[in-house]
Amino acid sequence: MAGVGIAVFWLAYVFSLHIIMVNLGIYLGLIVPYLKYRAKKMNDPGIMRLARNLMKFYAATYGVAGVFATAFTVFLLSFYPNFLGVAGNIALAPFAIAILMIVVHFLSIAAYYYGWDRLSEPIHNTFGFLLALSSLLIPLGFRSVFAFLNYPKGLYFSGGALHLDVTQALANATLPPLYLKSITAAITAGALATGGFYAVHTYRVRDEAYKKALGVYVEKTVKIALIGLVLMFFFGLWYSLALEKYAPYKFNNIFASLGWKAGDGTVAFNVSWLFVLKMILYVAQLYIVYKAYKIIKKSGGLDRASATQLLYAGLLALLTIALGELLNAFSQFPRFIANLEPLKTLPPEVVQQAAPALSLLNVNQLATIGSVQALTVGFMIFLSLSALWFLYELLKDFIENDV
Repeated sequence: MAGVGIAVFWLAYVFSLHIIMVNLGIYLGLIVPYLKYRAKKMNDPGIMRLARNLMKFYAATYGVAGVFATAFTVFLLSFYPNFLGVAGNIALAPFAIAILMIVVHFLSIAAYYYGWDRLSEPIHNTFGFLLALSSLLIPLGFRSVFAFLNYPKGLYFSGGALHLDVTQALANATLPPLYLKSITAAITAGALATGGFYAVHTYRVRDEAYKKALGVYVEKTVKIALIGLVLMFFFGLWYSLALEKYAPYKFNNIFASLGWKAGDGTVAFNVSWLFVLKMILYVAQLYIVYKAYKIIKKSGGLDRASATQLLYAGLLALLTIALGELLNAFSQFPRFIANLEPLKTLPPEVVQQAAPALSLLNVNQLATIGSVQALTVGFMIFLSLSALWFLYELLKDFIENDV
């Protein structure tokens, strides 16, 4: 079991850091092209400056998300090579959607960043559209994989191999609420984090036109966050109902201890405490955002104390996203696939052969050797500190120069 703990810890650690940066990136990939288009249309240098600064931050931090994504893939391959082999073969189409969009997204970032004031406006806007579109389609591919792990719809055996009917997989009942909840959470957290930062930063800015643009941006992000937080409640409820029907094992691990049960209500791995913690952070964000909304509506802007609270709400939002991802992943522990019923339609010998690859308990023991783990710990400390130092220096330089 020690090997399982090591594997789960490293997977959870790098995935949490990756998902925080990814969700911030989804928001920036959507908002930057909009702000730049808006600035051109209104001939507003303040909004244009804001759009360009956000794009610089996104371009600089995009690699951080990629580094931790690579670390997650390496850990998954090291600890669970059999699962990755099976899942990679079966879910090739959803993975392909995500990978294709990652390539498009990377090229769009490069073209949009380096083409600023160099490319013609229509061409630059085209890359901005691709940037926004790929921001939405990358998570669609990965959420299709997560929906398959909830309920492996579309899985069939033919010609001596497992296959996936992509049409059925995309019609998975757990996919729409999971995807919509994820996108809404990313937009909400991104709006809160950047809005909170600029609410505080506004007090350092001397340029009045830029200060005005930042004030408008903060006001808009507060509205976006308030709407997003409300929508997340309904999308979360929708997703929970879908899990109750299609992934009762996972549902009971989250809700049965709180009195909401599916089937016999058996709890195999209780993660209700994680759900409660997530809800506490959610309510805290809702309170802060609603309070900020009322202050802005009454006085037209935020005082320093309220601006600082909004920044804290943004940080809580990013933390809540990480907790939500861990809740979604580990509520089906120790299974990689939450609902095993569809597997009963497969030949028994196929299920028996695939079973070891579908359990988190079957860790590759070579990856848990003491010397290997010592090197891993040293490398991850170095990687984590490097990422933190990079973000610190980036924000420090930005704050000192953007006044």
